[in-house]
Amino acid sequence: MDARRLHPTQFAVGFREVAFKQSAIDAFSAGDLVAYLKKKDVPVVIGPGGVPYMTDGHHTLRALIDSRQPDKTACGHILANWSDLRPVEFWRRMIAQRYTYLGSPDGGALLPPAQLPATLLDLRSNPWRGLMWAVMEAGGFEERKDVYFQEFLWADFFRGKLRWDDTDDAAFARAVREAVILARSPEAAHLPGWKGETKIDS
Repeated sequence: MDARRLHPTQFAVGFREVAFKQSAIDAFSAGDLVAYLKKKDVPVVIGPGGVPYMTDGHHTLRALIDSRQPDKTACGHILANWSDLRPVEFWRRMIAQRYTYLGSPDGGALLPPAQLPATLLDLRSNPWRGLMWAVMEAGGFEERKDVYFQEFLWADFFRGKLRWDDTDDAAFARAVREAVILARSPEAAHLPGWKGETKIDS
């Protein structure tokens, strides 16, 4: 399926994670790219009118679209075909199955599905989502595949506790170091993937 035709089920991504993945994708041969995308195997739900909604893999496929690779074909599988449902019932079911995350990029109230971006190119920036990714990569907490929206829970935890200029790599690196310490503190004990209180070398 063409990644540019897929409809997002969230409002934002962390563009630092997108940039990291784009750099990797740019370096792939055609064969390596296909193998990489097959491993990602993006889940898709078919909605009213035959519209394909991706329920995961937003960062990877945005990176594919932004990359220099000429082939924008994604690999995925159909989770469900709900094309016969009315939009209201479709979104009720998507929410019940936790196939969509409707939290506002700025951490505010939930937004209506009608406001979701139409394409991956319309996704907004959530710097705290990018921070969360960097903290997880640095070992700040464990990834939990069995927990819905773990990434957003951690991103919202960091929101309001840290501020940095996201265009400044040095400032971002400092924020990551501070966030790793926060992630290992008792304050984060309620979050999925917490590793326990650990002394972090500065």
